[in-house]
Amino acid sequence: MKTQKRFLVLIAISLVALIGAAAGCAAPSPVTPAAPPAISSFTASPTSITQGQQTTLSWSVTGATTVNIQPDIGNQGLTGSLTLTPNATVTYTLTATNDAGSTTGSTTINVTPVVAGKPDLVITDIFLQANQIYYTIKNQGNAVAPPSWTFLYVNDQKETSDFVESLAPGEERVQRFSNFDWKYPSLWLAETPEAGQYVIFNVKACANAESPIAESNTNNDCLLQILGPGFTFDFVQQAHLAKWTSSAGQIFWPQSAENRAGAAYLITYNPVLVICPEKVNNGWIIGKYGAYHYNAETRVADYRDIDIPVLAQFTSKVGFAPGVTSPDGVTVALGYYDEMGSLVFFNKMPVMSDGQMHDYNVDLRSLAGKHTQFVLFVQANGSPVNTCVRWQEPKITQAQQGQP
Repeated sequence: MKTQKRFLVLIAISLVALIGAAAGCAAPSPVTPAAPPAISSFTASPTSITQGQQTTLSWSVTGATTVNIQPDIGNQGLTGSLTLTPNATVTYTLTATNDAGSTTGSTTINVTPVVAGKPDLVITDIFLQANQIYYTIKNQGNAVAPPSWTFLYVNDQKETSDFVESLAPGEERVQRFSNFDWKYPSLWLAETPEAGQYVIFNVKACANAESPIAESNTNNDCLLQILGPGFTFDFVQQAHLAKWTSSAGQIFWPQSAENRAGAAYLITYNPVLVICPEKVNNGWIIGKYGAYHYNAETRVADYRDIDIPVLAQFTSKVGFAPGVTSPDGVTVALGYYDEMGSLVFFNKMPVMSDGQMHDYNVDLRSLAGKHTQFVLFVQANGSPVNTCVRWQEPKITQAQQGQP
């Protein structure tokens, strides 16, 4: 009897030991990502087309295990582009997913239907040859375009007109403004408004002048061509003249990345602008840029507003240095000051330390003819650890050709 009890006790002890060992060998719980995916960009270009034309859908996503675009596209890679021909206005939605959750973004393509039995005149090119201005006009509609006139404008002043014979559907023709002589070289070093500045000419041709023809689309009649070197504002070259500020106050140029109040400095061999927000949770920094003028006679320097030309655009690549790990990443943006002096930001873009440089582009055509100052903005998305971000070739430039 005693032997039986002793045997039962041994069995119980063995079971307890086995249960404890099994508990100690339990499989570790899966590691959950710190944050849902980030959509760096999801755009269509152009966003407005006529039925039958093409547009390019582009995207860039970080930290996702799946990327799905609807309608009718499905799963895609983290970055990519597709050429599409939608038949009607459509909103594409991108859903990026990982174990922490999902992030969505959308972009809309407006499609103007082709109206049965109507022409659609467009100017597809403008060029200067010797002292004559030539242009290409096309009827992309589905009906004959009756005779019409094309007007020529130089720096918003009407200069002349050109008669256009009938154009069949799909027909394209090169014509010239024969009664207008171009009296200025396309690159003209002028004495005014300031010595040493190039004068830029905005040359615009508008088909179906004064709209006597009933077209399927009257919003695409004009094309603007820039003759001259074009406008450029380089944020790297002007960085030492910008006014740098964080919540800790003014930051003097340059500062090293270790400065707790924030920093901005150049990597000169690239060249790359490095911007570091204040080293606190959700710390931020802005660099305010204007047109810097120095009067050699009075020895006085001042900041002025930047004059924004037509067809202006901001382009840059943004990312972290190779090998850097930022726990939460940062958010970057370009901003400007409106007429009331309020700071307005364009689209803010999250940037993670994924080893890539991401495109950050802003269409500035809505600011054409205005005068303002710009800011570069960086904010930590939480942790202040490793939040210095690189801006590669941040510039405002002027496209040589486009619809005004």
